[in-house]
Amino acid sequence: MRYLVLGLIAGAVLGLAPVWQAEPATELYPEWQGPVAAPESIERSPNAALSTRSIPPVVSGDTLSLLAADGRLIAKRAFGETLFSASGNGRYYAAYQKLGTTVEFFAADGSPFWKTGSREYPHVSYNGKLVLLVNSDQSRVRALDFHGNPAGEPVAGRFLTVIAFSKGSDIAALGFLDGSYAVMDAAGRRLLKAGTGGGTLVKSMAVSPSGAYVALHYGNEKGDYIAIIATADGSAAASPLSRVHVARTALTVGDDGTAAILDHNRILVVNRKAKPAASIKVPAARTGMASLDRDGCIYVAGYTRSEGGSQALAFLPDGTVLFARNFPMESYLQASIEAPVMLLRGSQTLYCYSLHHR
Repeated sequence: MRYLVLGLIAGAVLGLAPVWQAEPATELYPEWQGPVAAPESIERSPNAALSTRSIPPVVSGDTLSLLAADGRLIAKRAFGETLFSASGNGRYYAAYQKLGTTVEFFAADGSPFWKTGSREYPHVSYNGKLVLLVNSDQSRVRALDFHGNPAGEPVAGRFLTVIAFSKGSDIAALGFLDGSYAVMDAAGRRLLKAGTGGGTLVKSMAVSPSGAYVALHYGNEKGDYIAIIATADGSAAASPLSRVHVARTALTVGDDGTAAILDHNRILVVNRKAKPAASIKVPAARTGMASLDRDGCIYVAGYTRSEGGSQALAFLPDGTVLFARNFPMESYLQASIEAPVMLLRGSQTLYCYSLHHR
């Protein structure tokens, strides 16, 4: 009788306890693929949920294409001899000439917004609220707002090495060969200005969506480092990388301060104190075009492999790999993600995937 009572009590306690279940698995499904140069030939995905979503603008030569996430071509424009810089969401672009004297700002449908006299080269933020103008010797950057008016104070340094815009917002980060760097908000107000010191130069930068954190890749011939900087007070922490990078590499950072960087034959994930949280072994990367992006807890990477072809990867911050594929016919690969859509932009082909949880 005693054991029966104990069993009833134990059963009641277990009945009140929560049921522990495994985390839902994430799966990726191919939706469509098609040529970069002829996106109008893409066979649309039957996934109706993607029809109202967009993907990053696709630039091929002198042509800018805007597509829905289901593969439908929304707009396509050839610029000929005119150069252009598109916003990250594809809704605006700045047009200019290599040896021209003006910069013009347009909506995606070609509607003009403003025109200003300038020999500088424009860079447009994600939503088009900030247009950075860089002079010809890459030593000075000034900002214009959405209406073409001067915004904030110019930033100067010895040879600009990187401009990075936040994803989904309009924060800008600038880095220079002399090791100086700066962060400005959508109104051009300077949030941070500092330097790496020690004869190091800024090689790569990324800024979180809210601008709360900046990830900085810097170094010299003696070694490279990744630093996580809080823009609120300028506090920074750094960790060494496995090798010296002769140029920029892929880098991303979130509003929690967690960052990921492509470090030759691994992807290193660090926390806001720059302490390594995970290291994912990957096929070695060749110096050149590479990308890292993040949405929520899912990261994607695309880069050129040192042995040829390109590599794509999707992973979690703990190092769990969700997807890995070699694209032997692509000379480079850019990866982006805005759940549930993952886009891979190769040198020849666009590849679109959707993410599903089960």
